[in-house]
Order: sequence, then C-alpha cells, then structure tokens
Amino acid sequence: MDCDEFLIQFREALDGKVSENVIQENVSYYRSYINGQTANGRNESEVLKMLGDPRLLAKTIEESSKFASGGQQDSRNGYEGGRDGDYGYEETIKGRHIRLPGWLVTGIVVFVVILLLTVVFKVFVFLAPVVLLFLFGGFLVRTIRGWWKGE
Repeated sequence: MDCDEFLIQFREALDGKVSENVIQENVSYYRSYINGQTANGRNESEVLKMLGDPRLLAKTIEESSKFASGGQQDSRNGYEGGRDGDYGYEETIKGRHIRLPGWLVTGIVVFVVILLLTVVFKVFVFLAPVVLLFLFGGFLVRTIRGWWKGE
C-alpha cells in the first residue's frame, strides 16, 4: 500500500461519519505527516505500517469527533455536530455530562469508605466506655439480686 491508497481508505472510512471539513483536515494532516517522515529519510511503507490500519485510524477520528461534539447527531447533514466546522460545543455545555476516569472514581470511593469507617470507629470509641459501664452495671445488679435472693 502506498500513501495515496492509505489516504483513500482513510477518507472512505470517514465519509458520512464526520463532516467534510474534519475529513479534509485529517487527510491533509496525515498526507503532510507521511511526506515529512519520508523527507526525513524514512521508508514510506515503514511510516504507513507505523500508522496502522487506516480504517482503525478513521474509527479513532470518528470517536474523537463524537466525544468533542457531545455525541449529538445532526439530522440535517448526517454527521456529529452542527454546521461545518461547528462540532457542537455550544449545544452541550449546559447539559454536559462529566466522565471521570475509573481510577479517580475508585479513589473517591475508597476515600469515602475510609472516612465513614473513621467516623464509625470514633463514635464507637466515644461510646464504648458508656456501653461497658452499663453492661458492667447490669451484670453487677443481676449478681447482687441473685446473691440477695440466695440463688
């Protein structure tokens, strides 16, 4: 596969899934990247192999475009976003959902669990002498009653 075949497959994989503007920008970027790498002495097939499958690369661009536009579908032209060049940032700012990375969610959950355990432990330590005093008092009362009744 040469550079032109790579870019044709890349363009075909993006066609209808993102705006023409996004396709043009990415095709231009990868064309200049490949040309720049070959100008620096790298073999064209080596550069293309490093880039990988053009369809997979296009899928990555498509997903990035969906994420950037907030996943909103525009029924007028069949791609994510609004007008050409407008990727839907303004439409999604008010109702935007924040996606936290898994490690951060895990850290927050661990922190909350430790905080709750600390509070429960402190309450237990605070009330333990009182509870023990009542238990000991109950034991003492029962022992005295039993002794008094002669059991």
